[in-house]
Amino acid sequence: MAEKLVISIEALSDHPNVHVVEFDGDFDGYAKENVTDVQSFVDSATNNTTLIFDFSKLNYLNSYAIGHLVAWHNHLSKMGGKIFIAGTNKNVEDIFAILGIAKLFKIFPDVNSVIETL
Repeated sequence: MAEKLVISIEALSDHPNVHVVEFDGDFDGYAKENVTDVQSFVDSATNNTTLIFDFSKLNYLNSYAIGHLVAWHNHLSKMGGKIFIAGTNKNVEDIFAILGIAKLFKIFPDVNSVIETL
C-alpha cells in the first residue's frame, strides 16, 4: 500500500528566499491534496526564490510527480529561481535518468550539501 505523502516547507533563516521542501512518502496521483501547498507556494514565489526539495524520505514518485517538478522548475526559472534536489534514493535517480530530466535539476547527496553551495 502506498504511503501517504506529507510535505513540509521551511524557510532557511540564514539564507533569504531559500526554502527546504521535505517530501515524506509516495509522490503519485494520490498526493493531489498534499501538492496544493507546494503549488500555491510556487505560484506566489518572488524573484530568485530557491527551493531545496529534500527527497531523503521520499519512497517513490511517478509521472504525476515528474509533471509537477518540471512545471515548478519552469515557473521558478522564469523568475530567476532554482530548484535543487537532495537525498534521492536509487529508485528516484533511476526514474530521473530514464526520463532524461536529471539535467533539469542539480542533485545533491543531502540538504547540507546544497546549502554549502549557496
